[in-house]
Amino acid sequence: MRRDLCTVMWKEIKGLLRYNDNRWKGIAILVTPIALFGILIPIQFMEGWLTGAWSLGVACFTPLILIVATIAESFAGERERHTLETLLASRLPDRAILFGKMLTSILFGWGMTLILLLVSLMVVNLLDGKGGFQNYQSNILWMDILASALMAGFVSNLGIVISLRSATVQAASQSMMLMLFTPLMLLQAVVFLLPNFLPQATVKMLAAQLNFTTIMIVFLIVLLVLNVLLFLGAISRFQRAKLIF
Repeated sequence: MRRDLCTVMWKEIKGLLRYNDNRWKGIAILVTPIALFGILIPIQFMEGWLTGAWSLGVACFTPLILIVATIAESFAGERERHTLETLLASRLPDRAILFGKMLTSILFGWGMTLILLLVSLMVVNLLDGKGGFQNYQSNILWMDILASALMAGFVSNLGIVISLRSATVQAASQSMMLMLFTPLMLLQAVVFLLPNFLPQATVKMLAAQLNFTTIMIVFLIVLLVLNVLLFLGAISRFQRAKLIF
């Protein structure tokens, strides 16, 4: 099982940098978030990058944009290239195929985010050195690590579930964008409109009872639950016979 899993992951890694069969475009897509979020934005905030919530927002957003650009290829791309039948007809076990594609995307999104956080830490220390090494605030650091891992898992599992039933990569990408960004827009609308329907005293009381740590813990728990549900959904949807025919 381990050897089969590594075989699938190696196959996925080889195709990870390919974007429309152009390797340089694929590399540019990977390097751009690091340059933007790992260098330019930390330069703007300097010390505040290590103690504020900006790095947390980047830790959540980076796996999303990196994995969305690649996860639609997982099964829909194989189907478009007419290689899905060959892959499913191989001796590779079902779990090796499914988990290999899933783990590659998760490790890719999470690993790139950790590299980005490390690069931004080095940038802040080089440009804003105060006689000693500055590090992330402890609660910000563990939230960055957990949030990026759970977000990578969430987007990967969602992408696998959608890609399993999508006829084309474009259809899978559109479905993912719709399912990822529609809830965010609805949440934004609720946040802006809710104060108009509640008494001001109630809004102030709710705001006073909430703090950053509590909000993040609730967010991480929700992400964990979604990861488990989508993971189980991916396992139940991966039916070799139905995918072949």
